Amino acid sequence: MEGMVFDYLAKLLEPCLPEEFINSSWGRTYKHVSGRPGKFSHLLPWERLNEILSRHRLDFPRLRLTENGKSLPANAYLRHVTSGRQRISIPRLMPAELTAQLRRGATLVLDAVDELYAPLEELARELERSLHEHIQINAYAGWRTSRGFDLHWDDHDVFILQVTGRKRWSLYGMTRAYPVMRDIEAARKPSGPPLWEETLEDGDLLYIPRGWWHVAQPLNEPTLHLTVGIHNRTGLDLLRWIAERLRASENFRKDLPRLASAPERAAHMNQLRAELLAELGEDALDRFYEDFDASAQPRPHLSLPWSAAPEILPPSNDARVRLTAPRRLELDSKARRSGADGVIEFSAQGKRWRFAAAAEVVLRPLLTGRDYSIEELCEAAKGTLDERTVRAFVGELILKGLVALVPSEQGR
Repeated sequence: MEGMVFDYLAKLLEPCLPEEFINSSWGRTYKHVSGRPGKFSHLLPWERLNEILSRHRLDFPRLRLTENGKSLPANAYLRHVTSGRQRISIPRLMPAELTAQLRRGATLVLDAVDELYAPLEELARELERSLHEHIQINAYAGWRTSRGFDLHWDDHDVFILQVTGRKRWSLYGMTRAYPVMRDIEAARKPSGPPLWEETLEDGDLLYIPRGWWHVAQPLNEPTLHLTVGIHNRTGLDLLRWIAERLRASENFRKDLPRLASAPERAAHMNQLRAELLAELGEDALDRFYEDFDASAQPRPHLSLPWSAAPEILPPSNDARVRLTAPRRLELDSKARRSGADGVIEFSAQGKRWRFAAAAEVVLRPLLTGRDYSIEELCEAAKGTLDERTVRAFVGELILKGLVALVPSEQGR
């Protein structure tokens, strides 16, 4: 937990403290946090959901209707039309048919809604910066009493955010410790009573660790909740990372000595074992996390029309910019200063970046993840860089995809 900042996690969990949650529940057991009515209503109001459904070309399975654990046929609420010279198939929502299915008891499921609505994108982005893992947010809306999904477990941790209405949840725990998809042994369904069973009210949060069996029951009223999925790394991910690194090893690239003598085979195995153990040294986990964070790709952010124009930046210094890196950059620990060449370096988005050491006065404020106006960055660089140099540097960062222009009303 050292060095982590949990600003957005704190907002979700209040009044529970993030440190208390991490120490007592994270990856171990469920956590129910009662919230005030309307606490999450700004994240996806009904009118915004209506706009998303109306204005986007959403296809199955990203948009789907489920009832009692089964997906309804997509042609019951979607039709595909061909358009253009290339005869491209385009999904079209059929509003009357969709509504009829919902009235009969279907649950509406919309995956990755964080890619479609700015407040959810901001939530996912900030949680990724805090938890250092990929975040995906799905939306679930129901009206009757039919379950959208049968009793099941997920291969990732989830926060359930009750946006509006109520829903009855039952949690059963794990029947196989830390199950994974494509496992060598299936996790059996629980046979006993639930460990926890309660109704989530408007504004409540429920945390469910990976592998915990659960089921949710609508209560014959409009209900809308979000699932924030956190895809944590496992030891299997660590081994895959090491396997990729060992491609650099001549011994690991060699054919295995199937037809060799027993001593030759033993010698070959000793060489492989020695190299593998060296990769699994005491610092292996730190190196894995560092490489994983450095290679994480940002969510798409464009700065049109200016980024495609010669000026790159608007003429006004009121323009605001934000770092796009999906993980926190710690210059103190990841930057290397050299008196010989006067540079500052850091890794992000799968690349190693190098800038003049004076650039730190501009980068330092942006590392907070907040957006800053050009005027604020010029003020931070005062005495080190002039306005023209700051604007040129920020323009360079935009062209490299490290920084993006943001609307002035966001992130203040």
